[in-house]
Amino acid sequence: MKAVVMLTKVFFKEHPKGGQETHFADLVRTGGKIHTCRDNSEYWTKKIDRLKAAGGTLSIREWEGKPYRSRQITVADIPAEKVGVSEITVTRYYIHVLPTTDRPLKAYRATINGRLVQMRELARNDGFSRTQDFVDFIDPLFDKYQSETIRLAIIHFTDFRY
Repeated sequence: MKAVVMLTKVFFKEHPKGGQETHFADLVRTGGKIHTCRDNSEYWTKKIDRLKAAGGTLSIREWEGKPYRSRQITVADIPAEKVGVSEITVTRYYIHVLPTTDRPLKAYRATINGRLVQMRELARNDGFSRTQDFVDFIDPLFDKYQSETIRLAIIHFTDFRY
C-alpha cells in the first residue's frame, strides 16, 4: 500500500509570500522538514493507521507545474515504520496591545496530547524559516471552520514525535 502526501511548491496567493517557492521538497530531502500539518485529522489518522498496518510506504510528492494539471514528482518514499500521525489542537485568540489599537494581535496556542508545543518549534519542524509564515499558512483554517480552535493532523516523516 502506498499513501501520498502532496507538498505545496509555492505559497498560496493569499499568503503574504504568495507565489514564492516554499522549498519544502529540498527541506524534506535535507531533514529540515520532518512533518507536515494537514486539515481533516480523522481522515489522515485513518489513512496513516491503514498504511502502517499494511507495512506500506508514504510517498511525499509535489506537482511538477500547476497542481492537478502536471505530473507528480516523488520527493521521498518513507517506510511505514518511520511514519506517524499525531493530532494537534491549535487555538487562536486575540491580544489587545494598546488601547489605541483598533486591530488586536492574533496569538496561537498549540497542544499535542495535552502538552503545550511552541509555535516556533512546530514551524521549524514543518519547514518554515519564520513562525509567522507557518501561522499565516494555517490561519485561513480558523475562518474556514468558523472556529477559534482547529484540529490538525501532523504527519511525521521521521521517528521524531512531540
